[in-house]
Order: sequence, then structure tokens, then C-alpha cells
Amino acid sequence: MDEEKIKLICTKIRLKRIEMGYSQEYMAYQLSISQNVYSQNERNIKNVPFYRVLLLVNILGLDISELINA
Repeated sequence: MDEEKIKLICTKIRLKRIEMGYSQEYMAYQLSISQNVYSQNERNIKNVPFYRVLLLVNILGLDISELINA
């Protein structure tokens, strides 16, 4: 996956989180990770474990295909 696609996915996650009114702290708590790790994940999803991506889209009410299809 190219860098532009990854940036687009990260932007979709951030915008959806903001739209839902969720803070990074809230998302980190839901994922059982630190806010710092969540922030890093949100900026670059390329190396995030797939299970965490699945949890993330579930929390945000997204379908995985919505996230990866631009």
C-alpha cells in the first residue's frame, strides 16, 4: 500500500473519531493502549496490528471496506 493511501486511511480515522466526539484518550482506553501509542497509530496505521484495526473500526462504527476503499 502506498504512502498516500495510508495517509488517507489515517485521515479518515481521525476525522471519524472527531465526528463521533471521541478523544484520543477515550480511543486509547477502549483499545487498552496508551494515548501516546494511539496517537502514533492514528498518524501511521501501516504498522498497527490488524486486530487493533478491527477493534478501531468497530469502535468508530466503520466497515473495514469503508476505511480502505478511497
